[in-house]
Amino acid sequence: MPRRGRLVALVITLAVVLVAVAAAGAWLVDVGTDRLAGARDEPPEHQQGASDPDVHPQEGEPGGGGHGDARPPGVPDDAEAAIVDRVVDGDTIRVVAAPGGSIPAGGSIRVRLLNIDTPELARDGQPAQCGAEEARDRIATLLVPGDLVWLAADREDRDRFDRPLRGAWTADGVFVNELLAEEGYAEPLLIPPNDRFHARIAAAADRAQRAGRGIWGAWCPG
Repeated sequence: MPRRGRLVALVITLAVVLVAVAAAGAWLVDVGTDRLAGARDEPPEHQQGASDPDVHPQEGEPGGGGHGDARPPGVPDDAEAAIVDRVVDGDTIRVVAAPGGSIPAGGSIRVRLLNIDTPELARDGQPAQCGAEEARDRIATLLVPGDLVWLAADREDRDRFDRPLRGAWTADGVFVNELLAEEGYAEPLLIPPNDRFHARIAAAADRAQRAGRGIWGAWCPG
């Protein structure tokens, strides 16, 4: 091919390449613009951030850990939500309370369950009482660390050890104090003026005793 012909062909080829590059660039700009516009128009619940359904409150915060805070049936209207920190023994737990309630927020607080008494764990060189470990293990299945718990007070807010005195309900509305008595893990306990839950707990303990459940049966002979 003559030199002039090769030069013309090269110029045409370069022109075609430049047109193709320009077209590709325009397409990339259009796609990027569409995606940005789509992100701006996207409903808030589908955008990443605090409102994203896959972004949850931290475990240990009321409302966090996959728990809702809707009050289940059977939980008193004055019950306050808290988060279980850990179980201490059969009738004592530690919780992290929500701000603005009757239990101070900001740390783990020891709470004594109202109107029940479970056997004592080993301490100060004394062996555990019959049924103590069973009671602790049972309440640990009901109130797991990180769970939502509902707590309701009586007329006297605290005991002589400055522990809040409360009835406790699980996130799905199980009255823990009564269930422990019903299953034979706890005896009823009445220390006036706190008698709010005593009648139903005493009735539950009576049924357990007549049925020979727990501490009323083979666990604790004699």
